[in-house]
Amino acid sequence: MKFAFVGKGGSGKSTISALFVKYLEKSNKNTLVVDADINMNLAGLLDVSIEPGKFLSHPDVARALRSYFRGTNRRIKDVSLYLPTTPAGTGSNLVKSVEDPALAKLGSTVSRDPQIRLLTVGTYDSKGIGETCYHSHLFVAENLLSHTLSESEFHVVCDMVAGTDAFAYSMHLQFDGIFLIAEPSPESVEVCKLYLDLAKESGVADLVHVVGNKIQDQEDLEYVVKAIGKAPLQWFPALPALKKARQQGRPIDCLMIDQVMEERLSTIEAAGLNPRLSNQDRVRLLEKLHLKLNRKQWVQSGYGDVSGQIDPYFEFPSLQGLGSRG
Repeated sequence: MKFAFVGKGGSGKSTISALFVKYLEKSNKNTLVVDADINMNLAGLLDVSIEPGKFLSHPDVARALRSYFRGTNRRIKDVSLYLPTTPAGTGSNLVKSVEDPALAKLGSTVSRDPQIRLLTVGTYDSKGIGETCYHSHLFVAENLLSHTLSESEFHVVCDMVAGTDAFAYSMHLQFDGIFLIAEPSPESVEVCKLYLDLAKESGVADLVHVVGNKIQDQEDLEYVVKAIGKAPLQWFPALPALKKARQQGRPIDCLMIDQVMEERLSTIEAAGLNPRLSNQDRVRLLEKLHLKLNRKQWVQSGYGDVSGQIDPYFEFPSLQGLGSRG
């Protein structure tokens, strides 16, 4: 299933994302991890490195992935015409496993048994300063997520852009569970309230779960509940030992997942395994967003009319019917 961790910058979403990945490793789950945060913190937290030439936003990588996704889908005239909202259609290749051949040369292997692979969107480079928007880097990640078929034994974990940037295009539609990290601070809860409002407007409110973080006492927890108006699905205490470990350059590892932490993280997994939106409902929402984006002047002038990319007859298959390997 697909899990996203969102929230205000500095709220701890990258740390909880990494803890969740190590929990899945301990639980023997094959996992594709996507770092979609401009600050790219997951590689350090998981003790791997990724060459810039393997970033999802690298032009060669983006083109190769889109060529794979396109497959024999005749509605996509050219891979250069992929928008962030371009949906899968008849003939499209879908990623069905972390071991999919399209991913074999990308990112870094975090764990081999179970197989866990980290992909990084990337950040600005010197040539793009003053010319590019980070949202355009996310386009290929959105294509990857909309062309990935995950179920109970194959998870996708995404550390998201900070704040409410996920609503810029289609990132908010891509997940089975969206975990909104809330610190007990005015700045954090304000971001959470805005995120919940936007989620309601976009039809994904039922997928959003508040997760308290850096909770030191009952007063902190009550503050989050009162300020947001929604009880957290789960909460995490401040973790000074983890902070010290990171200050000393040590990554997060499975030994940090004690029984209490495991119970907290298992609550998150259970919520994502019971989505409120089917794959088919999600693709219909994506198609509506695609038609809306198609009306934008920059799309019409740069891409032409791409409404024909929508395949009204396409239905997502089940991994159980396909087999779980790519």
